Amino acid sequence: MPKLHCLLALLLLTAVLAGAQPAPGGNAMPFPLIETDADSGAEVYLLGADERSADNIYGEQPYGDATGRRIAIRYYPAGDKPGGISVLDLQDGTLHTVLEGKPPFPAFHAWGQYLYYNQKVDGQLMLRRCDYLTMQIEDVAPLPAEVGGFSYGTVSPDLRWYAVSVVPADGGPSKVYLMDLQTREFSLLLDKPGYHAKHEQFSRDGRNRVLIQLNQMPDVKQVLLGELEIGGEAKLFPADRPHTPRPTGHEAWIGTSDRIFYSTGADEGSQGNIWTCAVDDEHATLVPGEGKRFGHVSVSRCGRYWIGDTGEEGIPIYIGSFESGKCKRAVISRTVYDGKQWAHAHPYLTADNKWLIYASTRDGHAQVYGARLAEGWLEELD
Repeated sequence: MPKLHCLLALLLLTAVLAGAQPAPGGNAMPFPLIETDADSGAEVYLLGADERSADNIYGEQPYGDATGRRIAIRYYPAGDKPGGISVLDLQDGTLHTVLEGKPPFPAFHAWGQYLYYNQKVDGQLMLRRCDYLTMQIEDVAPLPAEVGGFSYGTVSPDLRWYAVSVVPADGGPSKVYLMDLQTREFSLLLDKPGYHAKHEQFSRDGRNRVLIQLNQMPDVKQVLLGELEIGGEAKLFPADRPHTPRPTGHEAWIGTSDRIFYSTGADEGSQGNIWTCAVDDEHATLVPGEGKRFGHVSVSRCGRYWIGDTGEEGIPIYIGSFESGKCKRAVISRTVYDGKQWAHAHPYLTADNKWLIYASTRDGHAQVYGARLAEGWLEELD
């Protein structure tokens, strides 16, 4: 095993030292070019190459800034080198360390100015944030750790609210709490007995609704999807039986609308397994996907395109248009599942729709890759 790690490290170092590769139009890329997809023309680059295993964290609410220039990468400890989270600049290739140690799962806050995360500071659990462009780190609010075990949470687009799933200190399924980041008032937002609340995501439509996944315990008998209103009631989306097959647990808001996009299992003879709906819809709407079965899904910042990976050979990643119903394969991720989070592709588009970001173990070493889409390819879906 040590020899394999040394070989992988040498290959990574060689790739980095190979220098920038020329891109279309003569512009230099600060990352090693791995391949060009024969069908889409997307150029695949190795991003933030490191001897440590790495992933792109998640795709439903991408960890990147609003310009599309910078993304966050999570690194896992390797040997004497600690894990942590860094911000990668896609224009100049620079890598900026946010924190070192056990890498936390940052809070959902899609394409924002800040990367939010929980970290202990002098023994106090603290919600912190790092400005993607200036790299300035600041404390936002102390969190009452005595309540229980905090998940990652989500911060509203207006920076006012923090909603977080918390496992009670005395055990049992997670509840959802809300903190007003102006007054620091901490209150209970949802307690649904028998259901484990997770995957919290604030909407981006100005309503500040929290998308929540509710797993009926024990043994996940149901996977419900709900919308939580601050100071109001919880409403359920038409997901799981009798509306759709059971959701996979991968869901996202569609742009700045009140609709969500999610994947489910597939019944025998079904035409697909990706859906859209709003809480007031009587039925969910099936999204055309050429009959393929998708797993991890996300939506572009503009809300026009969906992204998803499949279980086909090589774990290809597709991008589709909500309006036209067309979809095409953008790239083959070549990841191989090894039971670790870093082996999941978790694909997403940067804010400017120029890069498709995903994780892959294609060379036996988990790293983050970026497929720079060919000029005009995305628009061909419309």
